[in-house]
Amino acid sequence: MSIITIIYLAIAALVFVCTGYNMIFKEEKIADQVNAAMVLIPLFLRILLIK
Repeated sequence: MSIITIIYLAIAALVFVCTGYNMIFKEEKIADQVNAAMVLIPLFLRILLIK
């Protein structure tokens, strides 16, 4: 793996963790939680390098 790929994965993982934390602990409305969950799915696939 190149250094660019590692940096890309680190950024995607950071955004994934921050969004997951926000979804679980910060959002109160169910619609906002569903919206955050929809953002997590493509991020998770990017972390696994599935496009």
